[in-house]
Amino acid sequence: MKTPSWVSSQKSYIFIFNVGRGLSVFIRTALNQGIIYDFGSSDEFKPTEFLKENIIPYLDKYNGNYIAQAIISHPHSDHIAEISSLSDKMLYPALLTCPHDKTEGSKKPEALDWERIKNPEYSKDLTEIYRSMYKGRSLPLQTVSYESSRVIPNLLYGIYYVRPPVVDVIFQNNDQEYGNGLSLLLYYRHGYHSILIPGDINPQCMEHILDEDYGMEKRFTVFDKTKNPGWHKETSNQPSLRTILQSMDLSILLAPHHGLESGFSSKLYEAMKSKKPGLVVISEKRHLSKQDGKVHPFYQSENGAMGHKVSIEGEEKKDTSYSVSTRNGHHILIVFQGTGGSPKVYLEKDPKVLLNYMIYL
Repeated sequence: MKTPSWVSSQKSYIFIFNVGRGLSVFIRTALNQGIIYDFGSSDEFKPTEFLKENIIPYLDKYNGNYIAQAIISHPHSDHIAEISSLSDKMLYPALLTCPHDKTEGSKKPEALDWERIKNPEYSKDLTEIYRSMYKGRSLPLQTVSYESSRVIPNLLYGIYYVRPPVVDVIFQNNDQEYGNGLSLLLYYRHGYHSILIPGDINPQCMEHILDEDYGMEKRFTVFDKTKNPGWHKETSNQPSLRTILQSMDLSILLAPHHGLESGFSSKLYEAMKSKKPGLVVISEKRHLSKQDGKVHPFYQSENGAMGHKVSIEGEEKKDTSYSVSTRNGHHILIVFQGTGGSPKVYLEKDPKVLLNYMIYL
């Protein structure tokens, strides 16, 4: 099996897969390490099978594992549909980072209340698998550690979240928002390009994180210095999400909660340096009933993004796009080059076509 040329590339490749009513993100970092964020899936497409066939065999291992880190934003069924795949040797992560109910080993109370997680009855097995996956894991939650032998300039990422007992206080009477509020936020930056992936977080918990209010946690890794070696293990003086967003423009925003109106955060936009990202990406639900909600129109206008050139099915759109979506069956690849120039954004219905953009860029 011939090794693809992207293995030696110092670019970052970010996949946002079309999984219908869910979310599935994969980042091949500039260190050729793999980060999975959420395990959405559909009858038509299973991201983990695609990754096992085309990406994972070529990744550099981290602590003996092909996947350096798997992040599960929160345990709602549309984000854990493929959770059983974590038992696969190729997908078993060195770090598993998710809201949990473990108590031993933690200096702070972090246990979520499973009685408040309202998943459909048919997904009960998913919940049990989710809970079993972290039983043998050690706290605290963390990010990949810096290795002085592997340095990439201006490469960093961080995780931000509100501890579940605090979310419980914020949403005492709304179980659905309690579950969404548990979402772990991922910020990834390479060079001048960055993406914020906030799961299904609601505006209240987003504000809680931006304000660094009580119970907010953060983990952080910078891959070109050792000044703060403990940042990846516990909350200390890592930069706040607000500080990061104010210091450099956000290239890509993955819209919270599938772009629905209920997830829109004006405080997030106020925190951004230019008051809006370059482009909004929407992992969009299929709206089968009025109860499913609507995508916020703000994301799809010049108010919601600065605008970006995108390529759809091999053709670059002439007009600037403010948002792109998985709704029409498109899988999305975003390329951060680590140097100057804008991020590259590609949409294809066949995800294998996206592999060509990794090889030939």
